[in-house]
Amino acid sequence: MKVRTKYLTACVGLVAAGAVFLACSKAENRSRTEPNPKPTTRDKATTAVTKTPWASANKELTIVNAYDAFGEPGAGMVKDFGFSAVIRYGGKTILFDSGTRADIFEGNLKALGITAKDIDIAIASHAHHDHIAGFDYLLRENPKVQLLLPKDFFGLGSPLTFSIKGKEANIAKTLAAKQRYFGGKRDLAKNKLESTGRFWKANVRYIESPTQILPGLTILPTTSKLMGTFVRYPPFGKKPKLIGLPELSASFSTSKGEVLVVGCSHSSVEEIVKAASKAGKGNIRLLTGGFHLLPYDRTYLEALAKRLKKEYAVKTVAPCHCTGHLAFSILKQQFGDKYYLFGLGSKIEL
Repeated sequence: MKVRTKYLTACVGLVAAGAVFLACSKAENRSRTEPNPKPTTRDKATTAVTKTPWASANKELTIVNAYDAFGEPGAGMVKDFGFSAVIRYGGKTILFDSGTRADIFEGNLKALGITAKDIDIAIASHAHHDHIAGFDYLLRENPKVQLLLPKDFFGLGSPLTFSIKGKEANIAKTLAAKQRYFGGKRDLAKNKLESTGRFWKANVRYIESPTQILPGLTILPTTSKLMGTFVRYPPFGKKPKLIGLPELSASFSTSKGEVLVVGCSHSSVEEIVKAASKAGKGNIRLLTGGFHLLPYDRTYLEALAKRLKKEYAVKTVAPCHCTGHLAFSILKQQFGDKYYLFGLGSKIEL
C-alpha cells in the first residue's frame, strides 16, 4: 500500500512538472510571435499612425505624401526617390502615382494606415517607373480599382492607329494572300494596335482630353515638348521627330480655389498651370507635386517663381520630388509663409 501511494505521488509530480514545462514553452513561443505588450518608442509611433484617421472628416481635401526622398516621415516609412500622393476628396480616396518600388510603396501606405483596398481611383501622371511601379502592389490587392492613364502607346500600351502599308503599296497585290498582312482583307492605312498594355487585366481608362472624373475632380492631359520618343526613320532622318511624353495632372475644386496636383511636370509646371486655366481651373489655391526644376539655374527659377505668384496668381505651393533643392529655396523665398514643406509623410488639409 505504501509502495502504491509513493507510485501515485510520483506520477502526480511528473504530470505537474509536465504541465509547468508546457506552460513555459507556450509562454516562450508567444513571446517570440506576439507583439511586445510594452511597445518601444518606434512601436508606439507606428501604432499612433495606424490608429489615427489619416484624413479629417470635416475637411474639403486632405493630401499626404506617400513616396519621396526628403521630409520627416513617421516610423515605418522609407525615403526613396519617386513620388506618390494619396488624396481624400468628395468621399473618395484617390491615389496619384505610386513611386519607384512596389515594396517601399506598400510599406509606406501601411505606415500611414492606408490599405490598397481603400483606394477608389488611381491616377498615373506618366509612364516613368519612379511614378508607376507601386501600381503592381495596388492591383494585386485591389484589382478592380479604376486606373486612369495618359494616352501613351510607347510607355503604357494605349491603343494606337498607324499605317503599315509601306512604300510602293500596290506591290501587295502581287503577293499571295498568305504573304500579305491579314490576308489582304484589312485597310493597312488605318491599322489599329490594341495592346494588353502595361497593366494587363486592370480596369484602365486612357485620358486624352480634360475629363471630369468626379464632381470637382478634373484630369488634365498635357504633352511634353522636352521629353518623349524620337523618330529618325524616313522621312525624319535629317530632322528627328519628337513624339512628346503624355502626362496627366489632377485639379480638385474647393471653396477657395483649385488644388492642382502634378507628377513630374515634364510638360513644364508653367504649361500645366496654363492648361488648368484653359480648362477653367485657373484659380489655383495650391500647386503641389514634382515641378521638375532640377536642370534649371537660379535666373530661370527666380523668374518662374515670380510668374507663378504674380502672373498666374498661384496662392500657395508645396513642391516635392524632382523640384530640386535650389528651386525649393527660391520658391520658399518667393512665397514665404505660403510655401508648404511637403516631404514624405507630410499632410496638408484644406
